[in-house]
Amino acid sequence: MNQKAEPRILVMIVEDKPGVLYKVSSIIRRRGINIDAISVAATTEPGISKMTFLVNVDEETMEQLVRQIEKVPTVISVGSSPIRGLYSKELALIKANVSKPGEREALRALAMKFNARIVEEKAFTLTIEIVGLPEEVSNFINEVKVITEIVDLSRSGPVALSR
Repeated sequence: MNQKAEPRILVMIVEDKPGVLYKVSSIIRRRGINIDAISVAATTEPGISKMTFLVNVDEETMEQLVRQIEKVPTVISVGSSPIRGLYSKELALIKANVSKPGEREALRALAMKFNARIVEEKAFTLTIEIVGLPEEVSNFINEVKVITEIVDLSRSGPVALSR
C-alpha cells in the first residue's frame, strides 16, 4: 500500500529518567526518519514527562514506530495522530533587523495581521512573539524574510492535545 507521508505528532508519557529521550529518538533515527521538532515538559504528576515529536511519515510507518516505542520500559504510553487531528500550537521568537526605512512599520503591520506581539524594540531590531499553528508560524516567518533579515529565530516546536 502506497500511503502519503504527512506531518504527524507522536506523543509519549514517560518516566523522568536519564536516557529516555535518547532511546526514543534512536528508534526514530534508525528508521531514517527526520525529527522536525521535539518538545519535552513535566506533567502535573511528579516524575512523569510528556514528549511530543513532529515527524513526516505515512500511517503504516507511524504504526511501526508506535509499536517499537511501546517496548521501551520507561515509556508509559504512546500515541500518534496526523497534526490536523489535534489541538496544536507553536511559539516562535523572531529578532528582525529594522535598520532600513519602512522595515519597522512593515513588521508592525505584519505582526498585527498575524496577531503576533512585539516583545522588544531596540534601535535596529524588533523581537516578535507569535503563537499559532505550526503552518501559521512558518507563514509568518516567511513573510518576515520578505521584509527584512532575521537576526535570530527560536521555535518551540508544536505542543499538542487531543481534541
